[in-house]
Amino acid sequence: MPKRFWSFLLLITLVGRCGIFPSFGAEDLFSKGGDTDREPWDIEALELTYDQDTDLYTAVGEVVIQRGQRTLKCDYAQVNRKTMMALAKGHVEFSGGGDELRGDEVTVDLNKQTGEIKKGRLFMKKNNFHVTGEEIHKTGESTYRVINGTLTSCDGDEVPWEIRAKELTVTIEGYGQAWHSSLRVKNTPILYLPYFIFPAKTKRQSGFLIPSPGYSSRDGVTLTLPFYWVLSDQTDATFYEHFMSRRGFMQGAEFRYVLSSFSKGVFMMDYLFKDGVSQEEFEKNKIHAPYSNRYWFRSKINQRLPWNMDLKMDLDWVSDQDYLKEFRGTANGLDSNRSFFLSEFSRSLEDETLLSRKNAAVFSKSFQSYNFSGGFTYYRELGGSKGTLNQLPYAHFDGLKQVLWKDLYYQWNSSYYHYWRETLDRGQVLDLTPALYYPLRLKNTLKMETALGLTETVYQVSNKQSEEVKELGSRAVPNLRMDLSTDIQKVFLLSGEKLQKIKHNIRPQVIYNYTPEIAQEGLPSFVSKIGKVNTLSYYLTNTLTSKSLVKKGEKGEDLFTYRDFTRLRLYQTYDFNEARKEVSGTETRKPFSNVYGELEFVPYSNLSWRSSLGWSPYSNQFDTHSHHVSYWDKKGHSAYVEYYSGAGNLYRQINSGLTWKVNPSWSASFLNRYSLDQNKNYETTLGVTYQHQCWGIKVHYSNTPDDQKFIVSVSLKGLGEF
Repeated sequence: MPKRFWSFLLLITLVGRCGIFPSFGAEDLFSKGGDTDREPWDIEALELTYDQDTDLYTAVGEVVIQRGQRTLKCDYAQVNRKTMMALAKGHVEFSGGGDELRGDEVTVDLNKQTGEIKKGRLFMKKNNFHVTGEEIHKTGESTYRVINGTLTSCDGDEVPWEIRAKELTVTIEGYGQAWHSSLRVKNTPILYLPYFIFPAKTKRQSGFLIPSPGYSSRDGVTLTLPFYWVLSDQTDATFYEHFMSRRGFMQGAEFRYVLSSFSKGVFMMDYLFKDGVSQEEFEKNKIHAPYSNRYWFRSKINQRLPWNMDLKMDLDWVSDQDYLKEFRGTANGLDSNRSFFLSEFSRSLEDETLLSRKNAAVFSKSFQSYNFSGGFTYYRELGGSKGTLNQLPYAHFDGLKQVLWKDLYYQWNSSYYHYWRETLDRGQVLDLTPALYYPLRLKNTLKMETALGLTETVYQVSNKQSEEVKELGSRAVPNLRMDLSTDIQKVFLLSGEKLQKIKHNIRPQVIYNYTPEIAQEGLPSFVSKIGKVNTLSYYLTNTLTSKSLVKKGEKGEDLFTYRDFTRLRLYQTYDFNEARKEVSGTETRKPFSNVYGELEFVPYSNLSWRSSLGWSPYSNQFDTHSHHVSYWDKKGHSAYVEYYSGAGNLYRQINSGLTWKVNPSWSASFLNRYSLDQNKNYETTLGVTYQHQCWGIKVHYSNTPDDQKFIVSVSLKGLGEF
């Protein structure tokens, strides 16, 4: 949720509710004050008198009046018992709950809870607000009026910025108004407003967020102005006005709700009316068509439904195939949305290059021995194709592995799909896959599990494209799987104070899969053929696990933590069918797959290295490999480098990123995506951020093949945050 934009809490309850009472005789006087707190005030002074004729208490010299955490100090204090008027003069200081109020003179009506402070200064700890005024009037229980006042969240006498207003009115947990106000930087006015309204709440607040100006070689001068609106305790919204001098105005909106940890959702929409540079970009062959109105709607939902059923829904509906690439770097573009959705819903958005945008909803429910899931998947086509299969709807009902008899287990999976598309064939498919499992342990060393399954498929076809396809058909394909593995372990004792043991686990594993060749003529295009399989796969997995002492428990016992800090996995598959096939001419058999390796090394909790390799035994080279190294720490430093190569080094790319916390105020960031095979830079982004105690500024520069952007964002603490 965005942080609050304005908060204005004028605290004059120091004497506004209770007055100033000495501990003696306080009970009688207290009852007339209407206060619900029965605790008396303690008062100290060089001189303390009471006039019975006027019913007046007077304290003079080093006056200290205290009740609980509230303390009032002044040179002179007076309370009239009949009128319930209280007066404090001379170096008036009040503190309570972390808030502080200072002034030359305070007058309070204890019955009406109103009062006036001369040359007052108020500090509110919760939002670090400093408020001054020639006069601060408490006009009601929660309403205030400030004459010739200032507001800032900066500490010190010479503040970097402040708001000055001729008059302010504030309602706590409501809104405030300001007349003839100006924003001043280093005492220099830079913005004047004759009148504006702002929220004065201690909770989430509605209001305008700090605008973000910028410049783009393609879009021109840009300015993003967001407005945040609190709808309820569970819902809020943000509206964006994104101005681009060359393109035009883009409107954006977000709606968010959080009902519980299981129920939350986000809806986002952006719309650009009549793109001003679309025709120019099309003529330069940078986009596929001269677009006019452009938009993007996206949403993610996690929702708990009745009967403990869960719904997860992802929507992604975009106007054209170039939109996501052109606007990926905007304030509410693809890059920022990806990180937000991933952190909030553990699901990201698909790559901008995909021309079929996936829209899906999944309903799921778990039973004691069964699982149900179902929903729909619909693809928004952007490239002109109309042949993508949509699942409208689909359903799965699966039975978990259960005992059938003694050591014999059974399990089954079932699914139903209704496939639809505008062109080509479509129809319905029902699959039922039962399986029997027989696990066996040999001398408590070797583990072997044999599984025998059957895939039964029934389908119905409409809109046939070939006479060879059956309108109604079925097939049954059996399969056999045997899994043999063992674990070899050794524990190494260490002499370290924290790291005490390391366990090395070696797991060799062999898996055999067999599916006979079954005639499957007449299948429609949306039913995949199950081909014959006769393969043997072997795996070797090494895992190193550390045992480290964390601390002592409440009873003096040792508390440990365990971490798999190294995992190395090697595997390869041998295809018997490929080894036996007939070849002719220069064709050769290649029964061995690539040798694949996966390494995950996490020597420290803030450093990781992940690599995957695919080595071809026939070309004697790595067909694919990727490496990713990342580091982060508590100070805010982070860095990563990743390298990817595929198709025998035909595609090679290196990406890197760095965030450097120079000191508590300054930080810098760097991002680069570079294609080694094309010798081309896809993106370079630089950012510098300065964060003061009460304000901050971020300068962001991005260079892509199609555009160069420069954006400046400013934050004022309490008024808007990055």
